[in-house]
Amino acid sequence: MTNAAPPLERLFAGGRHIRLLLFGVPPPELAIPPLDHVERVARLVRPGEYGPVVADPARLPFIEALFDRALVTTTLPSAGIRAELRELWRVTAPAGLLLLVVKARRRWEWQASGWTRDALAPEIEAAMFEVLDWRVETLPDRWHLILVCKRDGLRPALIGRVVEAVATVTV
Repeated sequence: MTNAAPPLERLFAGGRHIRLLLFGVPPPELAIPPLDHVERVARLVRPGEYGPVVADPARLPFIEALFDRALVTTTLPSAGIRAELRELWRVTAPAGLLLLVVKARRRWEWQASGWTRDALAPEIEAAMFEVLDWRVETLPDRWHLILVCKRDGLRPALIGRVVEAVATVTV
C-alpha cells in the first residue's frame, strides 16, 4: 500500500472526462493539480463556510451517480457523519473514487478536534465505501488522507410505486 502512488495523485489520474465534486475548502498545503482535464467540476461548501455554492451535506443537490471522483475536505462532524457519507455514496458513480481529507487526532488527545482512525474506519465501512489507501500526512497539522471507492454490491432500494411492465404481442 505504501508503494502505490499518493492518494491525491490516484484521485486525479485518468481520462479527460472526469466529473469531479470538490466539497469543502482544502488545506492550503494540499497541492491540487490543475483541473484542465476535468469535464465538469462542482464546488460546494458546508453552511457557515465561505464558498461558491453552499449545500447541506446530508442533502446534496445532485442526481444519483453524477460524479466519478470527489475530493472531500469539509469537516466531518461526529453527529450525522454516516448520513453525510451515505449522501456522498449516492452522488458517486459506480467505481467512483473519493478522497476524504479529514483532520486527524491521536487517541490521547481528548480535547482536540478531528478523528482517530479507530473511530472513523467503522463509519466509512457503514457508509458502504471500501478503503483503498489510508495515510496520515502533516499539512502542517495532521490529516487523514483516505482514498475510498464505492462498494456497489447492493441493489438500490425501490422508492415509490412499483409498476409492472405489460408486454402486448400482436400476431
